[in-house]
Amino acid sequence: MHPELHYQLMQARVADLHAQAQRDALARAARRTRHKRRQPSGHPVPRLPAIRRRILAALGVGSA
Repeated sequence: MHPELHYQLMQARVADLHAQAQRDALARAARRTRHKRRQPSGHPVPRLPAIRRRILAALGVGSA
């Protein structure tokens, strides 16, 4: 094989491998992000916003 042709083929192969590695890294990051979003934070979510709870408490209305 001609040296220049071999060099060009190797450059194309290396560029392809770099592009594939970048795609794989992006896919891994996207999976980690989706996985983290699905997990609960461990903090209880209030049923009502704090300001609404305070207003209802001030009015003497029981929380629903």
